[in-house]
Amino acid sequence: MSRKRLGLPLVGLLLSNLGCNGQPPAPPPIAPGDYASIIGYLKQYIPQQMAEHQVPGLSIALVDGQQLIWARGFGFADQARGLQVTENTAFRAGALSQLLTATAVMQLVEQGRLQLDAPLQDTLREFYVRSRFHEDQDAADRAVTLRRLLSHQGGIPSEYLRDAHRPDALDELPRKLSGLWLSNAPGTQTAYSNLGYALLGAAVERSSGVDFEQQLQKSLLRPLGMSQSSFVGDSRTQPYRARGYEDGASSDALVRDLSAQGLWTSPRDLSRYLRMLFAQGRYQDRQLLSAASINEMVRAQNAGNPLDFDCQVGLGWFLSPCGEEWVRPGIRTWRHSGFGAGFHAQVSVLAEQQLAVIVMSNANSGEALAQPLVPQVLRMLLQAHGSSAQPPPAAAPQAKRRRVPEAADRHLLAGFYATRWGVLRIRDQHRRLYAELAGERYELLRDEQGWLRVRKRLLGLWNQDLGPLGQLQLDVMKVQGHRVFTAKSHGQLLAVGERVEPVPLTDNWLATVGTYQALNADSSAAPIDGMNIALEDGFLMIRSLQQGRALTDYILAPVDNAHAVIAGNGPGLGDTVRRQINGVNLLGYSFKRTYNANYLRF
Repeated sequence: MSRKRLGLPLVGLLLSNLGCNGQPPAPPPIAPGDYASIIGYLKQYIPQQMAEHQVPGLSIALVDGQQLIWARGFGFADQARGLQVTENTAFRAGALSQLLTATAVMQLVEQGRLQLDAPLQDTLREFYVRSRFHEDQDAADRAVTLRRLLSHQGGIPSEYLRDAHRPDALDELPRKLSGLWLSNAPGTQTAYSNLGYALLGAAVERSSGVDFEQQLQKSLLRPLGMSQSSFVGDSRTQPYRARGYEDGASSDALVRDLSAQGLWTSPRDLSRYLRMLFAQGRYQDRQLLSAASINEMVRAQNAGNPLDFDCQVGLGWFLSPCGEEWVRPGIRTWRHSGFGAGFHAQVSVLAEQQLAVIVMSNANSGEALAQPLVPQVLRMLLQAHGSSAQPPPAAAPQAKRRRVPEAADRHLLAGFYATRWGVLRIRDQHRRLYAELAGERYELLRDEQGWLRVRKRLLGLWNQDLGPLGQLQLDVMKVQGHRVFTAKSHGQLLAVGERVEPVPLTDNWLATVGTYQALNADSSAAPIDGMNIALEDGFLMIRSLQQGRALTDYILAPVDNAHAVIAGNGPGLGDTVRRQINGVNLLGYSFKRTYNANYLRF
């Protein structure tokens, strides 16, 4: 219900950076072994970009095999106190936590305490799911396996928003979530889920017999010498932790889902974890993980999922850029990123060359800085490693001749599409085709190759520079009975949304139109404190509210008199909404009607 729930932020990032291509100036040529030139370039470039993107503090580490080439901090860990970032400053790593969680699961699999392809319910016996994809309850429970959760294919909703900032024991979460409705059919599509990794953390606790922090300290963090790393607390508990800054304001919050996003670490500390992977699981004199387990973690787990298109996912790791910039085509890449609560973190690895870059910052604007920086640094490391310099793959050419889609084409494309960023409305108006998403409106034109491209005109006269968004190649394709709105970026095809058709609306669901207030918002920082349900062109639209501010809208598709789903497939979609007396329930929150307008419209 909020953009903060994104797992793969490609289109969202493009929408928030219109007109800026984000490319850094070209670095100097790098001779083999010339790490000094890379470091000199970054010492000048990083502070400039921090100022441009208003990032208070940043830390970076460069790794070549078993060697930490460089680790350095820039700017302020805490602006109010004047504390500077050092190479040992810990940042909240967000979803990078999942790399260590996946490793801890694999350690327990090796010890025979967990089984990779066993149902989660074998370990968390009180946990069960409800499913609209299975006729048999047992089949639904058996479908949610550890392997599928590790690769974001478990069908679990992306979040459980209630009490998200209350650090209750992970072991209590399975009981609270029992009876949860699946959002996607397990094993059919990658749909990023923090909640799935929270449940994996509970499985680690249950199978190890100690709490998650104790197990991770014992099995990974202390053996790796990651002395600044922990899954508990906030920046106030340790003097070496950075404060997060969200939209310029200082923020910090405790995290319930420790195993999904609770890790505090530094790039220097995290480089030790990468060096262990490069050494086939060995660090100093200890074998922490087998080579076979590492190979399984970096093997594509979703090869049979047509709706995943060109995005490959391992156990914990993403194995392709998933629409973001390639370092160089054909080079194996492991990567992951995390953001939220005023922090951003990214790690990218060139597996064959054993090269890595880790960047962490304490601002939500750090993502726009890191996206172009990381692949550029990896190209420089490749040169220092002895590989010849090659330019990045060319972006899709700007077609010179574009045409308005024909009438039949416009008629076929026009409709409502469910995306993780909200409803994409494609309208055939005045013999032209327009797309509306996240408050922005664009014209859609066909290029010389037949792809759809977006155009936006200032005052209806002058074409605006849309930067990377203008380079996207778009179209609607049929895949396994779904009409999927796709985007081709950096040579990779990705699903953006799915065409949704209106379903009959009963009087019970029409009566839900109105405004609602959350009854159990747990804090002033609650992700949702209200919602609107409205009627538009035969669709029920649901829009969450945060401190009275309307967020993105989604389509509500009734399944029966008591249940409806957030229409669409993929991350943040497919969640179940349940009708209650004078209210609704969604992702742990109960909402009570405060205003009833007959067939309210947005």
